[in-house]
Amino acid sequence: MNTQKIRILLTAIDKGSLTKAGQTLGYTQSYLTQTMKAFEDEVGFPLLVKTNRGVEPTQEARMLIPAMRRIIRSEEQFEQELADLHGLRKGTIRIGTFVSTSVYWVPQVVEYFQNNYPEVVFQIEELGHDEMIEGLVNGTLDMTLMSGPGPSSIDFIPILEDPMLLVMPSGHELCRYDYVPAGILKGYPFIMTYKTYDKDPHKVFEDAGFVPEVRYYSRDDFAVLSMVQRGLGLAILPELTINEFPGDYETRMLDPEAYRTLGIGIRSAEYAGPLARSVIKFIRENIK
Repeated sequence: MNTQKIRILLTAIDKGSLTKAGQTLGYTQSYLTQTMKAFEDEVGFPLLVKTNRGVEPTQEARMLIPAMRRIIRSEEQFEQELADLHGLRKGTIRIGTFVSTSVYWVPQVVEYFQNNYPEVVFQIEELGHDEMIEGLVNGTLDMTLMSGPGPSSIDFIPILEDPMLLVMPSGHELCRYDYVPAGILKGYPFIMTYKTYDKDPHKVFEDAGFVPEVRYYSRDDFAVLSMVQRGLGLAILPELTINEFPGDYETRMLDPEAYRTLGIGIRSAEYAGPLARSVIKFIRENIK
């Protein structure tokens, strides 16, 4: 079976549109339509159904998605292994990141490979914690730059410890502490990222033994910091994120101190392809 047809189908499913799939892959609409018609004739049933939003996989296509992703992963790994034997580094690697790792880690990685292996293509997507794990499991991501996932079906390679800090408006009464006891935060209003997006701030309160009074939720760390500056509440955020957003607020370490472990998530470190292994090696040796 032609893997090109599989790539087109998976891209259309991921993008929700044949038009967007064509833009991504560089094919015309008519070519995609003809290819999908030929693919459906080959398998003997419809694979895509049109909706008001674009296209969706049929029930039969959904059942084939895991096997099709395995085929594409195997083909990409073969190509990478072949390139590796020729002393080259080329291919595409799909990475899921947090905002903080996207700002601090990704530019270093991309710059190194652009200068040394310009044929390597990076596809970077900022995602939440649960989305990254899902992407690794279903094969839409090759690796993630994330915090420790806890008990999980993926492998995790720790890189560094990032302090979790209390963030508050300048002049707040808690600024009198050098280290703010976590227990006294009960009753203060907080602005939080969703737990499915970033579990680390929530773990601080779980370890302290209480549920915080949450006034607002957001997916965006920088939006949280902006609201803190306006006096709308307090926040618990990682130092790496805070360093990228200077403003009119103050930060303090907690008592007991809290950290998140940042590192690399991958479906299987043992069976990672040569390109993924090269990225892992660079991060382990250069991200401090």
